[in-house]
Amino acid sequence: MLNNWEEKPLILNEKHKIIIDEWFSMLQKNEYNFNGFTYNGLKLRAELRRQSLPYGVMLQEGYWILADRLFNENKFLIENKNHHQALALFVAVAVFAKNNNDNASFASQLSEKNPVGERSIMSSLRFNQLIACDNDEVFCRRLIRAVKLRNDNGVNIFSLADGIFLWIQERHDCQLGLPSSDLDPFKRNSIRWAMNYYSNKKNFKEQ
Repeated sequence: MLNNWEEKPLILNEKHKIIIDEWFSMLQKNEYNFNGFTYNGLKLRAELRRQSLPYGVMLQEGYWILADRLFNENKFLIENKNHHQALALFVAVAVFAKNNNDNASFASQLSEKNPVGERSIMSSLRFNQLIACDNDEVFCRRLIRAVKLRNDNGVNIFSLADGIFLWIQERHDCQLGLPSSDLDPFKRNSIRWAMNYYSNKKNFKEQ
């Protein structure tokens, strides 16, 4: 397995994890108290799933319930355009996950063996297409496919969120003309995900 430092989030922190995990739990319940208010989480989830990808979720209460908790100075996540884009993309994907499973990073989970065969849950071809994406809507659709492939096994919701926030930040840096050579390669989302995916895939082959 990878060293612990390679698993550490780069954009979000443990305070954000608590909020994101609780928000996801709310979406699995008919009645759930979140931030002092009671919501029908199943209704909110259904509304979010019906929105156009990837930013239609910003029209729904379920998105703003999470945004109001995360974009707080005490949580060290500044409210800006990039963070709203990242959060919307995350919400659009996360609402299709069946369970929150933090036994491994999101990318590692995609290379685990399919329970009904010897192949990975997501093939190397589809995984490489995912990390090569440079279009918001295509990236969103491929991520949704990934979480659906995991089915009842679920995905690491927080790991997914941090990866999406990092992906959006990299897009923003690219638009500003910042050369990729100036970036630490081990802090780039595609490389981090690839290291997790292929290291875990190798471990399964050796078993």
